[in-house]
Amino acid sequence: MMHTYFGEFNRVVGDNIRRAMSVLRSWGLDVQLLPHKTALRIERPDDMSWTDFKRAIRAVLQPRRGSAMISSESTGRTYVCSNRGNQPGDFQRQ
Repeated sequence: MMHTYFGEFNRVVGDNIRRAMSVLRSWGLDVQLLPHKTALRIERPDDMSWTDFKRAIRAVLQPRRGSAMISSESTGRTYVCSNRGNQPGDFQRQ
């Protein structure tokens, strides 16, 4: 069973969501672009840990200004990762 997430991304590497999709696919994630141009549907395989999933998300964000909001379809939990502020790169549960 795959874990499904919806992600809203701001300031991805190269300001190119399609490049971000290819980076996430290289990490082994199944990614689909949603009609809202900065939103992605992401499926995480069972054999990928939550830690590796977070690393993959961080890999597509710009180092200084990138951010993402990830929402789990199954649990409804929402996580925000921002590279700004005093805890850059940390996933904060909302």
